[in-house]
Amino acid sequence: MKQILILLFSVQQLVAQQLVQTDIFEVCYSTQKQQPLWLSYEVECHSGGFSRKGLNFKKDVSFSGVTSDNADYYKNVWDKGHLAPAADFNCSYEKLRATFTFLNSALQHEKLNRGPWKNLEKYERKLSKKYTVQVKVVLEFDANSLLLETGALVPSYFIKILSYNDIVRVFRFPNNISTYKQLWQDYEVQEGSYSTIMGCTEVYNR
Repeated sequence: MKQILILLFSVQQLVAQQLVQTDIFEVCYSTQKQQPLWLSYEVECHSGGFSRKGLNFKKDVSFSGVTSDNADYYKNVWDKGHLAPAADFNCSYEKLRATFTFLNSALQHEKLNRGPWKNLEKYERKLSKKYTVQVKVVLEFDANSLLLETGALVPSYFIKILSYNDIVRVFRFPNNISTYKQLWQDYEVQEGSYSTIMGCTEVYNR
């Protein structure tokens, strides 16, 4: 009986994941956690100038699964953290606008989002002036991950993997206030020293 229950739980976990491919990123999304598990993209722009005025995160109407929403971010320390940064796609207004979807949003502590994470995004754009830069962001959940009353689960760590010019660099950030005024360089770890996430079982093309 115990083995059957474990099997059923594993199947439920897999069914609650969908792999979504858009024009600018690919994301493995957990409708159970209401958060991405991982998201990958290529930096397309390092010096765009389109305004973000009037752009707000919205649910992707073509995606039928449950995602986070505005209620999860209301009056708390969690920012709507872009995983594929708006500035990395700001050479096209349509692509800029396409980053403002809850499929591309994660519950990221404001001190991380506005501090070392933001500065690492600037660095990847700087690299893109010379190299093709592939990026993968992995959200790490554990027993300490906070479950909000609104239903979404807060990731405990954010991992960013930069691949360029045959180089792979990995950064692992705790999703809390400890990142305040810290340098992104201090969070670099050895490749392979982080936990990876299994791929989604269901592919969802749009």
